[in-house]
Amino acid sequence: MVRLKTVVAAGALATASLLTAVPAYAQSTYVGKVTANVGLTVRHLPTTASAIEGRLNNGQHIEIICKVRGSSVNGNDSWYSLPPTLNEWVSARYVQNIGSAPRWCGSTERFVGRTTAVVKKRAAPTTASAQVGSLASGAGVNIICKLKGQPVGGNDLWYFSTDHRWVAARYVKNVGRSPGWCN
Repeated sequence: MVRLKTVVAAGALATASLLTAVPAYAQSTYVGKVTANVGLTVRHLPTTASAIEGRLNNGQHIEIICKVRGSSVNGNDSWYSLPPTLNEWVSARYVQNIGSAPRWCGSTERFVGRTTAVVKKRAAPTTASAQVGSLASGAGVNIICKLKGQPVGGNDLWYFSTDHRWVAARYVKNVGRSPGWCN
């Protein structure tokens, strides 16, 4: 279920962040307004090929954690993560930002992986998503964060890379520490 804070709490958060000089990447939440006339579908992953988690009403104010790239919706491939979980996403195409635009998901720390086979880069964390490039076997991958998505070879993790594309973790070996979650 999509859990949302009240507009008053969101406004208080925005005011508090203006009073304290917090870097943009440290800000934990952002606010948006749903602009889709018939409401906005909440998805399990940042793609229209994903399961439906719920629905938001036109004009509703929502809390946003961060953004990633996913499948394109009417020319916009940004998707917003909703709290409190990692599996509630809405297309940014139908959300008007109130205040600053959300930051990219993940921390400022970057993680490194090495491909174990030829890997297809995807627009979203599913094999049903468009292929937007590939990596040769043994290539390095700079990773921002991870999500649980469609299983590939028994592994349901997907990595969001620094070029804002997705690769199946099944074919990437971590070099050092594993990346954190996309939040």
